[in-house]
Amino acid sequence: MSNSTEVLKINKKRLIHLSSWIIFALYFVVSYMLVWLEHRSKDISIYEPLFGALCITICSYLIFSSLQFYLPRKNQYLKILFICLFLTAMSVFLPLYLINQISDTFSITQYYKILPYRTIINFLLLFCILIINITWNIQEEYEENKKRKEESERLVREAELYNLRQQLQPHFLFNSLNSIIALIGAKPDMAKKMTFQLSDFLRGTMRKDDKQLISLSDEIKHLELYLEIEKVRFGHRLNTAFHYDDEVLQAKVPSMIVQPLMENAIKHGLYNVTGDVLIETHIALENNILTIEISNPFEADQYQNKKGNGFGLTSIHRRLFLIYSRTDLLSVNKTETKFIARIKIPQND
Repeated sequence: MSNSTEVLKINKKRLIHLSSWIIFALYFVVSYMLVWLEHRSKDISIYEPLFGALCITICSYLIFSSLQFYLPRKNQYLKILFICLFLTAMSVFLPLYLINQISDTFSITQYYKILPYRTIINFLLLFCILIINITWNIQEEYEENKKRKEESERLVREAELYNLRQQLQPHFLFNSLNSIIALIGAKPDMAKKMTFQLSDFLRGTMRKDDKQLISLSDEIKHLELYLEIEKVRFGHRLNTAFHYDDEVLQAKVPSMIVQPLMENAIKHGLYNVTGDVLIETHIALENNILTIEISNPFEADQYQNKKGNGFGLTSIHRRLFLIYSRTDLLSVNKTETKFIARIKIPQND
């Protein structure tokens, strides 16, 4: 952003110089042509139009330089009028002083003759330049405030996203540690394996903390490591199946967006269903939308676990909104035998 700001400053300076000299050229040509049309004489002096154009250009530079960042308050609008009147007087009487120094009688006579018209024209011209300059400053201030606001909102979103990711870890970590403690006495080898798997999982999680979007292939690898840990906890009862084409693996997804859905499916699928459980994941890419659907068995007449507070689904919904500014990317459906959670992830080129 600093580079773009520097470029804008350079362009503004160039535009100020260009505008001032255009004013000089036009003012001189118009003033000279008006004198020539009135007298039609080859002996017309160029001093009067030259000094007038030079002084109006100096006043323009004074406006652009001294009021480059000026933003008037509500009670300072009279100040703008006084500034304009002062510069008008300067642009009118300074040429008269210069003409008197060269003792050009024709130019002095001509100047006094058109003095009222020149005063009005100079006032209107300088007032327009002053208003344009202030409007320009207001627009620049608006753009700067807009950038600061967007940057502030971006930092707030990133902080909230980071906080949401961090809140997902303790629940899974505590469950895994409890399972390791339970396995230490009965199955020490299994406890050791689970400890290494948990270490690898947490290491991968920390690597992804600074990445908002990752490839689907990385997300699936991370998810498979998570499932290996869960299969140690639940044994043969937990079975999983993934259904997708290889072309979807390069799609981009928010880091760790699928794990809470899988954790939710395992929790409600295994706790509320007797016997073995199959959790299926269907992934498809269509019309630039990646759809990830996770289904687990569901029995309506089984005891429902009331300990959960729905934080997993709530956090996913919030993360998707913060990243994509949409509220329709997460949906859940229940049938008589299945619970289905579905997320849609736009693939922005």
